[in-house]
Order: sequence, then C-alpha cells, then structure tokens
Amino acid sequence: MSTGTNNSSSKIATIVVLIPILAALWYAAPWVLPIWWWQNVDIEALARTNAEAGYTKASLEKEFDFVVYYNPRGGRSSNSTDPCPFQIIESKPAWKTAYPMGVDEFELLVRCSLVDERDGEPISKMWVGSVSEEGFFKIRGWRFPPGSFGKPPGRPVVVFKGLSFEKLDLSKALNYWSTIKTWENDDEWEDRFDGWSKP
Repeated sequence: MSTGTNNSSSKIATIVVLIPILAALWYAAPWVLPIWWWQNVDIEALARTNAEAGYTKASLEKEFDFVVYYNPRGGRSSNSTDPCPFQIIESKPAWKTAYPMGVDEFELLVRCSLVDERDGEPISKMWVGSVSEEGFFKIRGWRFPPGSFGKPPGRPVVVFKGLSFEKLDLSKALNYWSTIKTWENDDEWEDRFDGWSKP
C-alpha cells in the first residue's frame, strides 16, 4: 500500500514540477524559435496567389542579406503612426537580379513591412536609438509580395531571421547615413501608397 502511495506522490510531484517548466518553455519559445513563421507562412500558397506578378516558389524561398534603416514618416517620436517605419537600403543579391520583373532598386530607399520570424513583430524601438544615425541594422531573411500576411498594400514584406539581427556600429551607420541622403525615395511613388497619411 505504501509503495502505491509513494508512486502516486512521485507522479504528482513530477507533474507539479513539469507544468511550470513547460509553461516557461512555451513563453520562451518565440525568443529562439520561428513560431510566427510556422503559423503564418505558406510559400506554396503565396506563390499561387502571386503567380501573375511573376513570383514563384523558388523566388519566394530566396534568402537575402539586407541593411534596413529606421526612418518613420512623421518623425522618430514614440507615438509615430507609420505602419512601415523601415526602409531597405541594401539587398544582396540585388532585388532586380533575384526577381527580373522587379524595379531596379539601385540607390533607392524602399519602404517595407518588417517582420521577425519568431514573433511577427518588427525590430523593437528600444534598439533604434534617439537619433537617425543609430537606426541601421543588418538582417537576413525573405522578401514577400506587398500586402502579404495582412500587411499594408504597396510595400514589400521582409520576414527576417531573428537571430540574424545586428545593429550597425556608429562608424558604418554614419557612412550609410551620408550616402543615402541623395537617393530616390519610393515614398514619392503613387503605386506604393500604403494608407499612411500625416496625422
């Protein structure tokens, strides 16, 4: 009888210990695992939906190395209403090379929706700093058609590998900052309107 009681007590104790451990793992998973990607990204379906625009499964699976810049319309205040505050300033390979039907984006600031594959969120504002020169980041990821995953139309969607995220040091950032001042900005293109307007 005592042996059975001991076994039951042991099982209960194991369950009591496992429940908080499993709960902690559940909440910690988005820090390291691509939970949002698993739940939302269906490349074959996206390829079918966007076939007329020239997208294929192979083109959507292509990975890019990006440099992106935090440049919200309406200013860098914490209450910015810009749904797409990041711009692509560098892509390797170049977008036109990977997607021949696309626009040549050489020396062009390309506003995009930015999504972390782990939690579906953009780069946190805690990383962008208080001045423009601090808002440059290197990421690796995929580029999807405008409006994918319910994001604003008119803007490509970049889903990045969360563990690839790297903030550029100030010397490199300053170099980019001085270079992009003369570039064209696709905010001025009517076909890339994403619904944002000045408050």
